[in-house]
Amino acid sequence: MVGDARGAGYRLLLRELLALALPVMAENLLHMLVGVNDTYLANHLPHDAAPAGAAVGTTTYFVWFIGLMVGSVAAGSTAIIARARGARHKSLANSVCGQSVVAAVLLGCGLGLLTYFGAGPIIKATNLQGQASGMAFAYLRMLSMAMPFVMLMLIANACLRGAGDTITPALVMIQVDIVNMVCSFALTRGWFGLPALGFTGIALGTAIAYMLGGITQFMVLVRGRRRVRLYLHRMRPHLLTLKRLFRIGLPAAAEGGLAWLANFGVIRIINSLDATNVMPNAHMNTIRIEGLSFMAGYAFAAAAAAMVGQSLGMGNPVRAKRSAYLAFAVGGGIMTLMGLAFIFLGRYPAVRLSPNDAHIAALTTRCLMITGCIQVGFAAYVIFAGALRGAGDTLVVMVVTLASVLGLRFVGVTIVGSYLHMDLAAIWVVLAAELFLRGVFAFLRFFYGGWAKIQV
Repeated sequence: MVGDARGAGYRLLLRELLALALPVMAENLLHMLVGVNDTYLANHLPHDAAPAGAAVGTTTYFVWFIGLMVGSVAAGSTAIIARARGARHKSLANSVCGQSVVAAVLLGCGLGLLTYFGAGPIIKATNLQGQASGMAFAYLRMLSMAMPFVMLMLIANACLRGAGDTITPALVMIQVDIVNMVCSFALTRGWFGLPALGFTGIALGTAIAYMLGGITQFMVLVRGRRRVRLYLHRMRPHLLTLKRLFRIGLPAAAEGGLAWLANFGVIRIINSLDATNVMPNAHMNTIRIEGLSFMAGYAFAAAAAAMVGQSLGMGNPVRAKRSAYLAFAVGGGIMTLMGLAFIFLGRYPAVRLSPNDAHIAALTTRCLMITGCIQVGFAAYVIFAGALRGAGDTLVVMVVTLASVLGLRFVGVTIVGSYLHMDLAAIWVVLAAELFLRGVFAFLRFFYGGWAKIQV
């Protein structure tokens, strides 16, 4: 009887987990396809395909930076709203939503101004060479205008997911990604009577889609969902709520920002090693294809964060622990299978992304084989770190991530690339080893259970 009850409990948890994760997975996979789409368009431009591909790849790091900065608000939003929902405290959830939106828009305006006026020095710091530098400058300038909308869109997603609604963010992001792909193709190649803008069309299509996403999500929150709603009076600054948000969010933002700087240092090293742009192209192609795996992991991490937070709000840490382990069993299993596919079948997507350059395709294939070996460790980091953030345990996640990224990743790549002048495959060995160890650290933190006592 006890075994049957436990089995039934796991089945209920699995259904809830899949209901939360599958919409996010669909959203993430389509979002990954947008990156593949941009890479494909850049690599198939009639002229200057190699610098265009390098420019798109490098500016991807700035899109990633935007997501990390919104984490200064989003981690707190998700954790507090999830606990509020578990405790049936709807007014607190709505208050956190209002404060989160204001903070995100202000942060977006600041980042937009910074990237617009600082685009020149920022691109110079990437070590991009030749035409790729000018292309990346134009892309970043265009993206800066959409920055407030991006931040609003991402924080709305965090609020809704914390409330247990992953379907609405997924539908909106799918809409954004479809618009992005259609607009980028149309503006790049001159479809539907539009001008053929070439590389500029890729950037403009992205900006248009992000603006649409921000406006749509604002309307969704104001209109209200059954779990959380944005009220205008909740947007007046409330110091206690903001303090709670940033107490959780600032460690997540510091973690993300410093980790981004370390990874930015990695791309600087890679860009500086190859004036032909073969290595930067292969590096970003590998990340694009690897996204097929880790986007699934991030979907189950989002589900784990919501379920852990809700379980702690119910006063049920056992349910929280089971939810996280179940998320790893399913999400980690998918990532492990994808890793095997990278090892044995990686050459096929590598050639599809760079059909006109055998050197880029061959180097991408080698890097995919390397990262395929550690997908289970990567899954452990993504999913258990997500569960820890859902519990509000962002400080420990920050320490683990920074120690690993700065102490192992950046130092290791610096030695291998800058001093030993080894190729991209050797750099990916360092990146893969660091990710695996980071996954071990995240698992051990979750296993020993200190997160269950965190107050948010």
